[in-house]
Amino acid sequence: MLRGPQGTLYGRNTNGGAIKIVTKKPSAEPEFAVRGSYGNYSRWDVKLSGNTPITDKVFVRANFLTQQGDGYIRNTTLNRDVNDLDYNGGRIALRALPSDNIDINLAVDYSRDVTNGNYAADIGGVLRPASTDLRRAVAGNESRGVGETGGVTLNMSWEISDTITLNSITGWRDTQQDLNIELSDQPVSLYTLLQNQQSEQVSQEFQFSADVGENLRVVGGLYYFDESSEVFMTDLTRTAPTAAQSRFTKDFDVDVESYAAFGQLEWTIGPVTLLAATRYTSEDRELDITQTSSIAGPLFNWNTASLLARQAAGQNISPRRSFSDNTPKFGINWQVSDDLFAYASYTEGFRSGGWTGRAFNVNQYINFNPENVESIEAGLKATLAGGKVRWNTSVFSMDYSDLFNTLTIAGVFTVQTADATIEGVESELTWRATSWLDLFANLGWLDTSYEGARPANLAPELQRAPELQVKAGFSVDYPLAAGTLLVNGDVFHTEEYRVTPANLAFTTPLLAPGVGVTGPFTIINASVGYRWNDDKYEISAACTNCADEEYFEGGTYIGPYAGVWTGAPRFYRLNFAVRL
Repeated sequence: MLRGPQGTLYGRNTNGGAIKIVTKKPSAEPEFAVRGSYGNYSRWDVKLSGNTPITDKVFVRANFLTQQGDGYIRNTTLNRDVNDLDYNGGRIALRALPSDNIDINLAVDYSRDVTNGNYAADIGGVLRPASTDLRRAVAGNESRGVGETGGVTLNMSWEISDTITLNSITGWRDTQQDLNIELSDQPVSLYTLLQNQQSEQVSQEFQFSADVGENLRVVGGLYYFDESSEVFMTDLTRTAPTAAQSRFTKDFDVDVESYAAFGQLEWTIGPVTLLAATRYTSEDRELDITQTSSIAGPLFNWNTASLLARQAAGQNISPRRSFSDNTPKFGINWQVSDDLFAYASYTEGFRSGGWTGRAFNVNQYINFNPENVESIEAGLKATLAGGKVRWNTSVFSMDYSDLFNTLTIAGVFTVQTADATIEGVESELTWRATSWLDLFANLGWLDTSYEGARPANLAPELQRAPELQVKAGFSVDYPLAAGTLLVNGDVFHTEEYRVTPANLAFTTPLLAPGVGVTGPFTIINASVGYRWNDDKYEISAACTNCADEEYFEGGTYIGPYAGVWTGAPRFYRLNFAVRL
């Protein structure tokens, strides 16, 4: 996980952070492994992975995963369990080494995820008594979701010399979704969303790196991204269970085209490395939309021409928008000793603006500005007690301008922006207490606040920003005569936090205070297992959320109801693995 603004060396700009996933490349070593599990709710999964050489220069690696099982939410109106698990996915990677200095990696992946709905539970207590069990729903409508994604990536690396490398990274991805979601958790639905969406992405990056002398490293590149999305969306709403249903259907296309150029210098002076980088991004976004509604009149039946007419009249809307920005980065790394590393950095990030895309009437469609962030971070990575203790800690401050917030006002999804500051500390400690026992503890502390004026419909605190989160645990690999005993356990605790950015006293005044806050809660995980025959075979029994803690992860807050989405219940399972 890379916290804070990314973009200089990691594709498109991201403001909050990025997850860098490095997959295992195909190799000349034959491998085969099968892993699986079976647990409560009749849930089971099987994962197959293998690697084999085709020639001495060409290798292939393949992975396949299937997950199946029953749901853990009981719908009392439909009289059955819902949110079943049905996932299938696979990936095939091909690697070719035509010469000692060229490495070609081609990968193809596909996955399909089908569910009959992760139903919400209404805890509002206005339309009916508040739900006391987050894993029970009374929604009368059938929810269903189907998601499919497939992609191809081609990564080619050419070591031109001992000091110069050229990389080409090409990507294509197609994503399709077909959703029918009941959001209000009422026997007669107050809000049902129907959505069919297809998005296609193409990206190309060229990256050049060179070592100039012994002390200077240069990285530069160009990046291109193109995305086209076709969306057909229908919102079915009622103001009350006895009221007539209104329909708002949108058919729209969104095209995004982005160009970027980036460069980075690293200058090493003894144990100190100075870093300077910059990225220039230019992005164009275009919207083509038509809405039809069961409500007559041009206010609720409109198209792109209607938006252009409003723009010509001087209103804050444009279906074609362009953004550009330069985002620098400066840093210093100091290898104080073999056991102590220190660093500090200043980074800026940029995310382009857009439109309030879920509005119902033409006047609710407005522009919102780009989001910018300035981030400062400093940290230490230390190895203590002769290598038995590792301690990493960092402090950071992120200053946002026009931080995006998506919420509902008077039943309409919209975007509100405000300036904000996020400051915090993260610390990770690992201790090898014995040759077979590892102990660890992680701590995260946040202090967040809006700065200056903020819209009245935004809550005073930022969403998903608990003041304190702590995780501690242990790992045992105890050698026995014929194998290894495996025991693991951890405890995670979070303080309460808001799951919505909305000021519910303003946006949904019918709801009681506190329904937009989850936690505090504590999650306990544990497992015990055995590995033998040179680590070829392994069995274990495990549980996640062992104490069956009940909490929610998000919600939809509109008018008289608060439909929240439950976190996962206690799962226990038997696992096996075979590695050949």
